[in-house]
Amino acid sequence: MGRLENKVAVIVGGGRNIGRATSKLFASEGAKIAIFDLDEDRAAAVTEEVAEQGGECMYVTGEVQKVSDVQNMVAKVVAHYGKIDVLINCAAISDRSPMLELENDEYHRVIDVTMNGTYYTCKYVSEQMVKQGHGGSIVNFSSGSAFQGNTRRVAYDMAKGAIVVLTMDMAAQLAQYGIRTNAIAPGQTGSQVGGKIAFEDRHSNNLVGGRAGYPEEQASVALFLASDDARHLYGQTLQNDGGSSIV
Repeated sequence: MGRLENKVAVIVGGGRNIGRATSKLFASEGAKIAIFDLDEDRAAAVTEEVAEQGGECMYVTGEVQKVSDVQNMVAKVVAHYGKIDVLINCAAISDRSPMLELENDEYHRVIDVTMNGTYYTCKYVSEQMVKQGHGGSIVNFSSGSAFQGNTRRVAYDMAKGAIVVLTMDMAAQLAQYGIRTNAIAPGQTGSQVGGKIAFEDRHSNNLVGGRAGYPEEQASVALFLASDDARHLYGQTLQNDGGSSIV
């Protein structure tokens, strides 16, 4: 029996990179998958990949920063599967300018998707979990960028830092309902968020030879946090960064 047998897992941003790897891994562990993604082609492709490996998957398209889209996603997942047990938040976009050069419109766009989108999915999925009355697990993806200064951007780092605090507040507020909330702060992983740098061209000052992390290495930590193996963990942010935060 898999570690998520008969659980329903919503993977926000499940169409690429960490979200794709998480969707496939969770399905292999017995979860029924619901992908929420802006890009229908990507979501459909991962849904097909999950089906090919013998799993069950559906997808809903929408924008995480739009409350109506998030509410629609929750309603469709519950109508299809009857419940939601796990939420994984992977969706994010990034800016590419230091503060003095960053346009206000770009700042608001990054904050809206990366921070507000995470908040909205957490809010409306946790409301559904409370209604169900049998608890649940939420895993938010922050970033190593939340813990260090950066000369090239600001909005993304702010949003990822806010997710660390959101995760702690949610853990404190939702524990009474049996809902656990934790986060993962990856280092450079897979292809660049919102950028054009391919995985093989990404390098990091870390303890694993300077290579970027594989999406599957983040998915495996998400699996641990989503499963009963992490039943004593609340409000933690695990820095899964190949050691880059300590060198």
